[in-house]
This record gives sequence, C-alpha cells and structure tokens, in this order.
Amino acid sequence: MKLHIFPASPNARKTVTVNELLGLNIETVVVDLPNGAHKSAEYLALNPMGKVPTLELDDGSSLWESNAIINRLASEVDTALWPKTMARYDIMRWQFWELAHWAPACSQFISKHLFGNEEVDLAKAEEGFKVVAGVLDEHLASRDWLVGDAMTNADISVAAILAYRAPCQYPMASFANINRWVGQIEELSAWQLANAA
Repeated sequence: MKLHIFPASPNARKTVTVNELLGLNIETVVVDLPNGAHKSAEYLALNPMGKVPTLELDDGSSLWESNAIINRLASEVDTALWPKTMARYDIMRWQFWELAHWAPACSQFISKHLFGNEEVDLAKAEEGFKVVAGVLDEHLASRDWLVGDAMTNADISVAAILAYRAPCQYPMASFANINRWVGQIEELSAWQLANAA
C-alpha cells in the first residue's frame, strides 16, 4: 500500500498519524500540489477528486476520503482506534460531524489567515465557530475522549484541523475542554511526527 499525501493538509495528517500509531509503515508519497501533480492523469486515476490523501492498495485499487482511509488502516490490526464493537457507529457519527460542521467552521479561519481571503467575514465566522465548538466542548466536559474510554479514530478525525488553530486564530479561548483534549493528543509522538511534516 501507499499513502499519497500533502504534509500540510489536515486530512493527510489523519492518515500519517494513524499509520504511525499502528506501526503499519505504509510508504508515503508526497503529491506536489503547488505544481499540479494532483491534476495529472495518473493521480486522477487514483482519486478523481484530485485531492489528498489517497490510499493506493496493493491490488491497484484506491480509497479516498481521509476518514474512510483511517478506518481502513485501523482494520489492518486489532486496535482501540477502530474497535470491533458497536462503538464504530459513534466514531462514524463524529467523523460525519467533522466533515459536515467542524471542518467548515474552522476552514473560514484557514481561508482568511492562511490564504488571505479578504471576503471572509470574521465576525460571522466566529459566531458560527462558537456554536459548533460549543457542541464539542460540552461533549468533552466529562470525558477524556470522544467515544468510550480510549482514543479512537473519532479523536484523530476531529483534532486534525486544530493543528492550525494558533496561526489561523480560531477563537479557542473559552473552550477549556477542547484545549485540554487536543493537548493530550498533541503529546503523542505520532502526532508530533505528522506535525513536523
């Protein structure tokens, strides 16, 4: 298998972290986004969306969408990240929430502060962010992890975009539970490896 990534991507961070956490040692291939490698015919054959990450499987098939990839990687071993229980549905709930609500709320700040999009209304973005972050913060008020008593792929999925919270100035000050939770994830050597990349 090969993981096609762009290291700065929060979605690629998920796959790099899980690969490292599980000790899978899957080869990573950096996709040269600035020079358009993601739009090449070769890459589009793997991922017709032209995005990263993509998991290239040994049989020549591929899997794209980061949450699907990390769940597939975790199925390679017996792990609390993707337990063989009904908890998988709760993990997927948070992964769907991340895609539909959390990432869009955070992306406004990335668009403004990382890419210089002057059309972003920061007051409106902050208002929306605080609603969504409030749901996450309240859920974490009495727990260490999103699902059950151990870190799962739900935590990896939701935490990934927080790597940009400082440079992109997410309004995080009032969300003590989120800050505590992501702090413990940031202590993981696998996370630090992905962050360095």
